[in-house]
Amino acid sequence: MARGSSRCVEMGAGHSAWAVAAAAAAATRRACSCSPPTALLAPLLLLLLLLLSLVSPALAAPPESGDFAILEEAQVLANQMRVLATSELGVFNMQAIYNSFVYIEKISNGETEVQQLAKKIREKFNRYLDVVNRNKQVVEASYTAHLTSPLTAIQDCCTIPPSMMEFDGNFNTNVSKTISCDRLSTTVNNRAFNPGRDLNTVLADNFKSNPGIKWQYFSSEEGIFTIFPAHKFRCKGGYEHRSRPVYVSTVRPQSKHIVVVVDHGASATDTQLQIAKDAAQVILTSIDEHDKISVLAVADAVRTCSLDQCYKTYLSPATSETKRKMTTFLSGIKSVDGATQHAVGFHKAFQLLQNTNNSTRVHSPTDMVIIYLSSGITSKDSSEEEKKATLSVISEQNRHLNNSVMILTYALMNEGITGLKELAFLRDLAEQNSAKYGVPDRSALPVVKGTMMVLNQLSNLETTVGRFYTNVPNRMIDEAVFSLPYTDEMGDGLIMTVSKPCYFGNMLLGIVGVDVNLAYILEDVTYYRDSSASYTFLIDNKGYTLMHPSLTRPYLLTEPPLHTDIIHYENIPRFQLVRQNILSLPLGSQVITVPVNSSLSWHINRLRETRKEAYNVSYAWKLVQDTSFILCIVMVQPEVPVRHLKNLNTAPSSKLLYHRLDLLGQPTSCLHFKQLATLESPTVMLSAGSFSSPFEHLSQAETKRMVEHYTAYLSDNTRLIANPGLKSSVRNEVMATSHVTDEWMSQMEIGILNSYIVRRYIATPNGVLRIYPGSLMDKAFDPTRRQWYLHALANPALITFTGPYLDVGGAGYVVTLSHTIHSSRSLSAPGHAVAVMGVDFTLRYFYKVLLDLLPICNQDGGNKIRCFIMEDKGYLLAHPTLIDPKGHAPVEQQHITHKEPLVANDILNHPNFVKKNLCNSFSDRTVQRFYKFNTSIVGDLTNLVHGSHCSKYRLTRIPGTNAFLGIVNETCDALAFCACSMVDRLCLNCHRMEQNECECPCECPLEVNECTGNLTNAESRNPSCEVHQEPLTLAAFDPSLQETLPQCINTRCNQRTLSGDCFGVLDCEWCMVDSDGKTHLDEPYCASQKECFGGIIGAKSPYIDDMPALGDEVVALNMIKSAPVGPVAGGIMGCIMVLVLAVYAYRHQIHRRSHQHMSPLAAQEMSVRMSNLENDRDERDEDSHEDRGIISNTRFIAAVIERHAHSPERRRRYWGRSGTESDHGYSTMSPQEDSENPPCNNDPLSAGVDVGNHEEDLELDTPPQTAALLSHKFHHYRLHHHPSLHHSHHLQAAVTVHTVDAEC
Repeated sequence: MARGSSRCVEMGAGHSAWAVAAAAAAATRRACSCSPPTALLAPLLLLLLLLLSLVSPALAAPPESGDFAILEEAQVLANQMRVLATSELGVFNMQAIYNSFVYIEKISNGETEVQQLAKKIREKFNRYLDVVNRNKQVVEASYTAHLTSPLTAIQDCCTIPPSMMEFDGNFNTNVSKTISCDRLSTTVNNRAFNPGRDLNTVLADNFKSNPGIKWQYFSSEEGIFTIFPAHKFRCKGGYEHRSRPVYVSTVRPQSKHIVVVVDHGASATDTQLQIAKDAAQVILTSIDEHDKISVLAVADAVRTCSLDQCYKTYLSPATSETKRKMTTFLSGIKSVDGATQHAVGFHKAFQLLQNTNNSTRVHSPTDMVIIYLSSGITSKDSSEEEKKATLSVISEQNRHLNNSVMILTYALMNEGITGLKELAFLRDLAEQNSAKYGVPDRSALPVVKGTMMVLNQLSNLETTVGRFYTNVPNRMIDEAVFSLPYTDEMGDGLIMTVSKPCYFGNMLLGIVGVDVNLAYILEDVTYYRDSSASYTFLIDNKGYTLMHPSLTRPYLLTEPPLHTDIIHYENIPRFQLVRQNILSLPLGSQVITVPVNSSLSWHINRLRETRKEAYNVSYAWKLVQDTSFILCIVMVQPEVPVRHLKNLNTAPSSKLLYHRLDLLGQPTSCLHFKQLATLESPTVMLSAGSFSSPFEHLSQAETKRMVEHYTAYLSDNTRLIANPGLKSSVRNEVMATSHVTDEWMSQMEIGILNSYIVRRYIATPNGVLRIYPGSLMDKAFDPTRRQWYLHALANPALITFTGPYLDVGGAGYVVTLSHTIHSSRSLSAPGHAVAVMGVDFTLRYFYKVLLDLLPICNQDGGNKIRCFIMEDKGYLLAHPTLIDPKGHAPVEQQHITHKEPLVANDILNHPNFVKKNLCNSFSDRTVQRFYKFNTSIVGDLTNLVHGSHCSKYRLTRIPGTNAFLGIVNETCDALAFCACSMVDRLCLNCHRMEQNECECPCECPLEVNECTGNLTNAESRNPSCEVHQEPLTLAAFDPSLQETLPQCINTRCNQRTLSGDCFGVLDCEWCMVDSDGKTHLDEPYCASQKECFGGIIGAKSPYIDDMPALGDEVVALNMIKSAPVGPVAGGIMGCIMVLVLAVYAYRHQIHRRSHQHMSPLAAQEMSVRMSNLENDRDERDEDSHEDRGIISNTRFIAAVIERHAHSPERRRRYWGRSGTESDHGYSTMSPQEDSENPPCNNDPLSAGVDVGNHEEDLELDTPPQTAALLSHKFHHYRLHHHPSLHHSHHLQAAVTVHTVDAEC
């Protein structure tokens, strides 16, 4: 109690109520070790005393932090950051050098450029068309020879000797590049035509002379699949290639509208139903995006897939997402007791076809098919009436569609017993034999008769049902078919297929196909860079987007991007009209004016004139001849000239060293942590964008000879050496960056901060990277798509911070300081950026700067007075908890909402300072929520609404940077809540986003109307996100070198005896905690990261297994064991808690009204609830809203919101997000993270909380709901789920409330 009294004296008499609460806390601690009855009464006493404290006179404000001048301290930090940028990185010297260069100004012409680029793409497609035509001619000529001298020899792919094959990374398997091989369907005749041996030579020649080719094949109508290069695949059973989407779309290229109806009435046995579901699945896998599909389940009523609302009304294009949803729906179909209403099923099927037909604007030739999987059983009492009613519905509905709908029926056998009446009924349905049942035919047009086929357990569904399309008329369309991107099932990555049918007269022989790497097809679009003002995208003739700057590079894609329209990527006013013109005119251009406040991030980063409220955007497009693809080049501010470097010479003293140290055999090589490196000179890395053919560079191994050629060309001032395949502007960029070499080398010798700097680098728009220490880089690395590069462009002429993130090179957690270099110091707009410079510091360095420069930050070890630095998206660069030895919490990408929720809650009430934003990320199909802080703020912020009775904060911008300095003075325990997920990045409520409600940066699934490919109305307003963060890989080299080479930099950790000498130093950790994760060492010492990562002896490095695991003892520190509470005690506690919450809410509201004077920026911002959305997407009643507000501001409540089961696909999508710069969400309740005192056993009080009412969210595809945990002090409490508290509400959550003693 003495401690509590002491604190009371410090705070003043106005805080006497908190002393009473402290006394109650002490009583509760004593009760923890007493008998159970005493333990039950202690929390009641605590709550009663707390209630008294709440109704006592108003609390006096805690003392201010003196006359602390945060603006002056921020200027001190700004001066230090300027020193880092100037002395350590050389930004201003480099800018002066770029100022001295001569530039050529150019006004780009989009129409000319788009025609030149379209010509290049057309030449690529023509090359593959030539390959397809050549293969087609060989096949058709071979068949003529086959008629006189049969070609029937088979080379089975599964019997090829391993000695004939070798591994090839482009195919991701062992292949033989000299022969083709065959896989057979189960129904192949031994005299079937097989041209494979005739094809070998031409296929091998095609492969050698055409980069980008993957597989070439002939797929025969008789069932033989010949493929080159030869490799083993699908060796169990036969291979039915004729039901592959490529084959189906080539032999029947017209669009097919298909409704699959599955009978699951009482007459269907489990075996029959399984056959029907498997058959429907085969149909799903045999069609592609050119076709439209729906699956119905019919019994006593008809059901549609409810995973997308549009499925109830329309057919959907057979995209991978639609197929996945339909598959989920199929797997959930179960037999029901009701009799099958055949007529109802057919009525719904025709309705879907008619709705889809009416909504289609362009009526191209379409085949409409209803596939009925049924046993054909009708009720015994009214069998004939049912049959007549069914045929009557078919006759009437088909008449509205001009009798163009074909019906195919598949009779499900009942354990080998054939019902003749049922088979006759199903045959009549297929043949639409309505006259047999007395149904008059009111149409003058003939019906399209289908067929009936019997299915049983022995049926080969791929060969029978998978070949359903053979009933559709063959229109003998002998044209090339271009597929949309899809995943290569036989190799790896994404491919596109060019295919053509082969005929002998009118007889279909099969198809020839060529699979092409998508990365090669799209390389000209992916890496297009004519100037800093332009970019390009590629769509098909329906508006579907194949490539756009905001998408991940195809080289790194593992699944196709979201099947959606270009209008969602170019989400700016008046683009709708541009889109219409692009799709209707084969060649054209159009200029629109865009307000700056409605712009896109990749437009802002290309602006050369930033003082206007609007800017012009020019779209120039061209249909790529002989294909269905449209290319468009976009010019931002086309009227403003773009500056290009004129021919340069390399710096006289600079040595050009290419980064492939493993090939060059550099004698001075060493290891920079895990990277092969050298201190002799910076190295130059040319990323894929530096090459004229990026895919060729990525797909083929570099050789020493190639490296020597690059080096000779790039260092040639005479301009006589031939270009080895680089873009014309790359040499100038390499020569321009060479001028930084001398400064970096001298800094390495005399710099006082070398012990804290990991590396320095400079990158140019074409992907040239110069780095020191010179390091071997991974071939796929692209500096222009890294966050530090993009972040600098978004903050031109500012010192820009990014991080912390885990360094792929092995240096631990780092923070990047970057800065743009412009073509002229006076041209500081992002569109004039010609390079970005960066330097990586250790994570702890910036906290060391705080401690060294701001004495107030070191007053009590960061306990009650905490200083922090955050960047303009809210991520912390320096904070006490980032450098504490926690044991198993990650320290990368920690947000202010994670670590300072009170500050975060309050600053959200300054809408002119911070804004919560949304953007659509199409690469991973999510809606991202993030913060953007205003870097033009003047002055400082302090408490506006939250927590001023207990904690004060001050926050101001560090001038000349994108960072902010914050100081929190906590004089008593306070609570604020930000909704954060503990296990993934999923938002707590995906249906609403309020501007002043605190939540961690998070994501929601991107909702798409699968039938149209358009986003839902709510999400179509969001802009598209900027470049998606790509994963990094460490470049591989000879493992033996890792054992023999010394480390480039030895910081001699074991010789550093003082904490200050060890803190933040490269590869050094101040070891403070023993290997059990909790015992503090009597004599801390300095050692390498391998010995005690994070300050804990023996802690596992994140490079070994992502997250260090310290065993059960450490985990036990973060758990609380809860004993059950008797119903009587629970009831009493519940009543008291409700009373406490009500009084607290009233006091909190009064408190809010009394603090409008506390911020100079707050004048009319106080209590303004603003939404980032134009309308509230989640209409909720006031009661539930107030309930949530009370919970989020109450001190003694901890809540866990439990997750629901969800599909593996969702788990993979939202949980499998590892990467070097991934965001980790943690529940937040108070700034501290650890405790020395073990928790006592508090008794839980359980309550169910209504958080919305959306019953439709119970569907199978509901995304996993976020788990949010409010943790007190340093503990993460594990709370127990109460099943009885489950309600059918939107978040499907049970909330467990614990009383927690602040001192326990």
